[in-house]
Amino acid sequence: MPKKILIVTGLSGAGRTSALKILEDLGFEAIDNIPTSLLVNILEANIKTNLAVGIDIRSRDFDAKKISQLIKKKKEKVDISIVFFDCETTKLLNRFKESRRIHPLKLDLPMLEIIDRERGWLEPLKKISNHYVNTTDLSINLLRKKIKALFSKDIKTKTTVRVISFGYKNGLPKEADFVFDMRFLKNPFYEKKLKKMTGKEEKIIEFVKNQEHFDLFFDKIKVLFDKMLSGFKDEEKDYITIAFGCTGGIHRSVVCSDFFFSFLNQKKGIEVFIDHRDLKS
Repeated sequence: MPKKILIVTGLSGAGRTSALKILEDLGFEAIDNIPTSLLVNILEANIKTNLAVGIDIRSRDFDAKKISQLIKKKKEKVDISIVFFDCETTKLLNRFKESRRIHPLKLDLPMLEIIDRERGWLEPLKKISNHYVNTTDLSINLLRKKIKALFSKDIKTKTTVRVISFGYKNGLPKEADFVFDMRFLKNPFYEKKLKKMTGKEEKIIEFVKNQEHFDLFFDKIKVLFDKMLSGFKDEEKDYITIAFGCTGGIHRSVVCSDFFFSFLNQKKGIEVFIDHRDLKS
């Protein structure tokens, strides 16, 4: 039996497609616009992950009454819910106008009448829906928060942090959210015995970490990061890139990136990756 199946449906232009993408980002396996005849197979499949299935009037052989009857029947054995997306007609008209897209029904009728007909056809699904979401006044960010609130018990998300070391002589990493300049630390490059080594070697690591300002700097950064992480979670930002730079990107920035990576790797709820951009392997 699957963990959970969400049937995501609703009016064209009401945000159903955006919701599927958000659910996919949150760990659901998403399937969109499947033929109605295949829905039975999906509901009976032994899928081990949470599943979000998009169904609307574009689906082949779409019949809301038959689909609603099928879902009622399968609810006895499967953890299945319907999420219905709705929106005020005036807002829908504006969305179609702004996107310059035609309604998927492609009927030779005024848009108002097409929307009214679609509402009527979808009514059986709306009546048995478990979650009703009106997106009239919802931005994408608010929609994400709404979906996350609805299904938080089914979603286990981790903040992804990417740590980068780089050399300023090769340019800043454009994807970085935060850049820390480590050139205030003494450069091993000017030590004859250390010049040709890299930040991966023990002598360089000791040289950098034993400097007076190293611990002071990272004591402050650790506190700052905890505050940043909390703020990013509130703003639904789940991917953060933090870069440490030095002149060439092979000594100080490497040591500092590895040190911070080890610190983050001990935290729960965080998935951490590291990339030494300018360090030749």
